Amino acid sequence: MRRSMTPELPDDPEPEQVDAWVELAELAMDDGFRGLLRRLVEEEAAEAGAGWPCPGLAAVVREVAGPAVAAGIDPGSAAAAGVVEAVIDRYAGLVGGGSGFALECLPERLRALADPRRERYLELLAIVNGWSAPESWAPVVDWLELAARRSATGGSAVGGSAVEGSCAGSSAAGRGGW
Repeated sequence: MRRSMTPELPDDPEPEQVDAWVELAELAMDDGFRGLLRRLVEEEAAEAGAGWPCPGLAAVVREVAGPAVAAGIDPGSAAAAGVVEAVIDRYAGLVGGGSGFALECLPERLRALADPRRERYLELLAIVNGWSAPESWAPVVDWLELAARRSATGGSAVGGSAVEGSCAGSSAAGRGGW
């Protein structure tokens, strides 16, 4: 069963749950944080298209790059280049563009998923709801970004021709990149 993203404070909360609840309220008042979450939801919905629900970028990254990080694969290795290509190919399928288009959009999407405020929200949500602590996205995103940069500078076949349009409804097109 899929977990709700809604905090539910128990009737008789522990002190750390109350503290987390208060911090969640403060975080929810941050306009930038609310905008980040809104953008993430919109991008996930755009990636899913008519096939909602389907695995989004977060699931792809966990499934494809997570094991490489856990195995200690060097981000500059040929194996890492293969992981980067697999993530880009899967993401290209989600956003409906070519691999060049996905390569353009992916860095900003990954940074949003690893935003410290989003991670803190998930940590606080787990405390309030009595769930186990979530894993941080930062190590996987950092590894994937480094592996992608090294693949790109090493002459790997990562990428392709870009397509016109916006990155899954975001404003990442034409900016950033690896």
